[in-house]
Amino acid sequence: MVVEKDELEAVKHLTEPFYFEGTLKIGLLLVHGFTASPTEMLPVGKYLNSKGYTVLGVRLAGHGINYKEMTKYSWKDWYASVEDGYNFLKSKCDNIVPIGISMGATLCLYLVHNVKEANICKLILLAPIFAPKSKLAYFSPILKYVKKYVYKGDGTLQLYKDNNLYSYYYYPTKSIQDLITFLKVIKSTNMQITIPTLVIYGLLDETVSIHAIEEAICNKFTSETQIRVLRLKNSGHLLTIGKDFEYMLNEMEKSLES
Repeated sequence: MVVEKDELEAVKHLTEPFYFEGTLKIGLLLVHGFTASPTEMLPVGKYLNSKGYTVLGVRLAGHGINYKEMTKYSWKDWYASVEDGYNFLKSKCDNIVPIGISMGATLCLYLVHNVKEANICKLILLAPIFAPKSKLAYFSPILKYVKKYVYKGDGTLQLYKDNNLYSYYYYPTKSIQDLITFLKVIKSTNMQITIPTLVIYGLLDETVSIHAIEEAICNKFTSETQIRVLRLKNSGHLLTIGKDFEYMLNEMEKSLES
């Protein structure tokens, strides 16, 4: 029997959920993106914990293990992971701020809509996905019968290696279909978020539709919501390893303190 080599085995130990106790009564719920792992949000968690915040970085169901395992889970399982993280964190902190990247951001938005609890005081969305930039994703219901897994490419794999990220370097096409299903739920859900929100995305993003982000900003929040949008001209999709990372951290800190 040939055992498949995991090219990112060296950083797999970092895929566990992380929890850092802070001195403040504010807890930050950090949620990674599609096919990724907590390694994606670890630099954010360490920095904000150094500022006194209690930080929990969740691992979404089926992530950070093996890309073939991911197909056993649906978007409802991913969302359940976020809810579980929220329930744990609210037992530790008076106030909670969900912070997600990519699909993790959209899951955080859905959490705020569903929970509607006063202890969620703010929301931070990093490169939120409301629609993929590639239209091929919408053919996943058919593609999954032809090709179960799609390789992301040598360049993407090397990017993960260079930045100590554990992210699947194959897209399971069944999971892409689950993501599209989730995004359809988000689009059809009549939500009007009222809590102060910071949205950050890169103008060089080649993964998500920027138009869909701007559309969601107009449609998913009330007209009275305090919402601030940062459009980073030097960044793509992976904001936590982008050129504007330090600037982004400073702006996130300002948002949390305001």
